[in-house]
Amino acid sequence: MTSATSTPDAPAGEGAQLTAEDAEVSELLLGLVRLARKPKHSSQLPAQLKELFESGYLARRHLTAFVVISLYGPLTVSELAAREGLAVSTASLLVTQLAEAGAVERREDADDRRRTVVSVAPSHRAESRQVLIDHLAPMRRAVARLGPERTAILLESLGILAEEISRDDDDPTVPS
Repeated sequence: MTSATSTPDAPAGEGAQLTAEDAEVSELLLGLVRLARKPKHSSQLPAQLKELFESGYLARRHLTAFVVISLYGPLTVSELAAREGLAVSTASLLVTQLAEAGAVERREDADDRRRTVVSVAPSHRAESRQVLIDHLAPMRRAVARLGPERTAILLESLGILAEEISRDDDDPTVPS
């Protein structure tokens, strides 16, 4: 087998020798894939929501919005959009679909009737709160082990990674 070194633009293929940088990037990619895979197969999703996801009525993008609303709500559609990095119209569509599914409720902001405030529907609050507590437990343990300095570095690093991934998504010259 011929050994080749990878270049920054081309990942190493089968039988290719990874550079030290590519090996680190590959480990990061595998770690993120493992993290992303875990919640997808989790049986801890609230039963009512799990049924909506399994039926295909809601998709993964709805789960992310629902989690943000659960953690930070009540919040406006604009605040949800800002937290998720979405257009307000996209966040509004997600909220509409979640409301139609009965997962969230919408109401006018008493101070500004042009704004819509979103919160978890009462029928989902207790179960969703417990699921969040369960899902946050390993994160709390990890943050405790990392300590404040390394946690700050991790958060900064994840932000940079997200920016680069978004940049590649927005750049038509970057191959998919």
